[in-house]
Amino acid sequence: MKKLSWFDKLIFFLNSILAIGLIIAYFLPYIPPKSYPLISVLTLGVPILIIANLVFFLYWLVRMKRQMILSLLIMIVGFGFASKFYRWPFSDDNTRGEYSIMNYNVRVFGETSIVDAPNAHRNIYNFIDKNYPDIVAIEEYYKNDKIVQDLYPYKYINFRTDEAFFGSAILSKYPIINSGSLDFPVIEYGNNNAIYADIVTDKNDTLRILAIHFQSLKITQDVEHVEKLSKQGNQKKKLVKDLSSGSKKVAKSIAGGFAQQQIQTDIVKEFIRNSNLPIIISGDFNNTAFSYTYNQVRNDRFQDAFVKKGAGFSSTYNLSYFPLRIDFHLLDTVFEINSYERIKVPYSDHYPILTTFSIKN
Repeated sequence: MKKLSWFDKLIFFLNSILAIGLIIAYFLPYIPPKSYPLISVLTLGVPILIIANLVFFLYWLVRMKRQMILSLLIMIVGFGFASKFYRWPFSDDNTRGEYSIMNYNVRVFGETSIVDAPNAHRNIYNFIDKNYPDIVAIEEYYKNDKIVQDLYPYKYINFRTDEAFFGSAILSKYPIINSGSLDFPVIEYGNNNAIYADIVTDKNDTLRILAIHFQSLKITQDVEHVEKLSKQGNQKKKLVKDLSSGSKKVAKSIAGGFAQQQIQTDIVKEFIRNSNLPIIISGDFNNTAFSYTYNQVRNDRFQDAFVKKGAGFSSTYNLSYFPLRIDFHLLDTVFEINSYERIKVPYSDHYPILTTFSIKN
């Protein structure tokens, strides 16, 4: 350290802080968020922490400084995390499977005053009609939809309360012989829930689709509030105070969402444990693959379709400058995953994901 310039010492200090942050993030998938809700926010920043440590490693490598060992060791220890964040495309990937399933958070088809998305409803209808997957799981399904549901002969649609204007839907080409709701606890600011449908395929195989919409962290609304404050021409002292207050609000909102997700995760785990059918989980987790929620739901039973067949970063949530994969297809091991695609269409704040699969003999 004595031979480092003051600038390099500053760089190494920042390097150390972000390295420690990444180490903490490695343990968070195993720690219930209700224990340390604010620290759990780090799981959302894992992609940034990985990239930052890679940049620091390259910086010290070019300068031939032994400080590069810090970030190198941190990345080696967490090598398995990288596959959840980025996947190199392989030439044998993405052959067409027997069946297809799409997940899409449609943001109420842009049909409310809080969403500015003209023609989104018709565009989403046309998009689903064009791709026409065998099964579609939809989050934030608008109560007054009359067109998308008519694309499919079989459907299960659920609204958590009578007052809710959005809910969840499972649409299918194949018969649904059983369906139901897991009934997440109703809270003041959400209609999030998980539903399921047992579907009989054309080959007389029965599979269970579990469509999950975990508690929203309200990232977009709170971040937009902070950005709005930063653009206002307030007096400097007042602006700093408002920005600080806005940032605390973001952190508090996310922490509260994490705690609620833990309750919902326990309900989902119990349902899976008692299921006697092969399951495909399709949903908006409102959390990343580095979270406690994802780790507990996936465990050793399910395959992540992106990890198996994805390519690139495959961000599924449209948040400026920040890659977030929060929509997932997790398949039981009785299924073979043949392909995975994130389709970048601008009709919602989420991008749809499409997975094709086959049933192993």
